[in-house]
Amino acid sequence: MERTAYPQFNQYPTAKELAELYTPTKEEIQFVNAKAHGNNGRLSLLVMLKAFQRLGYFPHPDFVPLPIINHLRSILKLSAKVSAIPSLRSRRRYTEAIRAYLGVKPYDNVAQERAAKAIAVAASVKDHPADLINVAIEELVKERYELPAFSTIDRLAGNVRSITNTRLFQRVCAGTTKTEQAYLDQLILPGSQQSIATLNLLKSPPKSATLSHMQELLVKFNQLMSFGDAKRLLSGIASSKVKFFAALAKALDISEFQDIKLPKRRTLLLCLLYQAQVKTRDHLVEMFLKRLQTIHNNAKAKLVELRELHLAQTEALLRVLAQILSVSNENIDDAALGQQVQSVFTCHGGPQLLLEQCEEIAAYNSDNHLPLLWQFYSRYRKLLFGLVRSLDIRSTTQDQSLMSALTVGASNKKRFDQQ
Repeated sequence: MERTAYPQFNQYPTAKELAELYTPTKEEIQFVNAKAHGNNGRLSLLVMLKAFQRLGYFPHPDFVPLPIINHLRSILKLSAKVSAIPSLRSRRRYTEAIRAYLGVKPYDNVAQERAAKAIAVAASVKDHPADLINVAIEELVKERYELPAFSTIDRLAGNVRSITNTRLFQRVCAGTTKTEQAYLDQLILPGSQQSIATLNLLKSPPKSATLSHMQELLVKFNQLMSFGDAKRLLSGIASSKVKFFAALAKALDISEFQDIKLPKRRTLLLCLLYQAQVKTRDHLVEMFLKRLQTIHNNAKAKLVELRELHLAQTEALLRVLAQILSVSNENIDDAALGQQVQSVFTCHGGPQLLLEQCEEIAAYNSDNHLPLLWQFYSRYRKLLFGLVRSLDIRSTTQDQSLMSALTVGASNKKRFDQQ
């Protein structure tokens, strides 16, 4: 009851709650004076009226908190000796008077039918009993019906939920083929082969994004997808129901599954299988993206390393350039200048070597790390392309740039290896 919206008394109301929730208006005092005789009757009727306004049903007089009775007694200026408990006959009469005064109808077969229909509609989307009970309460309050005992709504919600789910289980099970049924049945068979999916495989959590764990997860995904896409069999079920059934199936062990009727068992396993397919695919995509990011990060770090390694070479080339500029500032003719420049080139290995050094430095003198991706990608090439094929990953801008860079890198792999 505590998890639902079924109204209950606060056994220790504050002064603010008493003033706001249980203080009668002048019209209510007039109603009490007109319908009740004597101090006992006035107090009893006022207590029943304020209790119903707060709860939506008539609680037993013994269950009304004493602070509320004392508060109403003080408003009527009655002594502590005046009882708030009416006789059974008076209680029936006061009940009818309050219903007529507030325009509320008693809970009857019509109210039960309305509540059952509301629960049935909600049960196609929700499954938790508390949620269904709240739907019934909301419907009864909206239609101005008196709330029945909590046990009555609880039983009604449980019965409608059971009927709705039973029909759902039968419909899902009827939509599966014999091959799919055999696949679901073998999930809870003890001692299944490693090549066959099992209940424990469906429940197993993902591991870190290492190469071996990615390979294991890809094998698991292929085993799960050997069933086919489970989503098509659950297309008529709300996603919230699928998640609830999957969570329920995840909490059960093999022995508990064997005690469940076949349509329900297969539906629960199908929901668990679908959730496992979705989560495994998500984890694989996440691992794939993490691995691509790691490759990019390694290439960027390699680019920084190469810049540092070529720093001395850059300084040497700058010194060569400085010498050439120094010679060109001298007042000599072109022929002498050419000889001086050629002499500088010869001292530093010749123009061909200097040109090669310039090309190497120019290759790493930018933020373009893509040509360096190949050496970090090659060891994952088989796995990553296997993931792309299995998951049908659509190319993003980053993926396209990566694949373009890898194509360039593959054609120039020998050069990169030498560097």
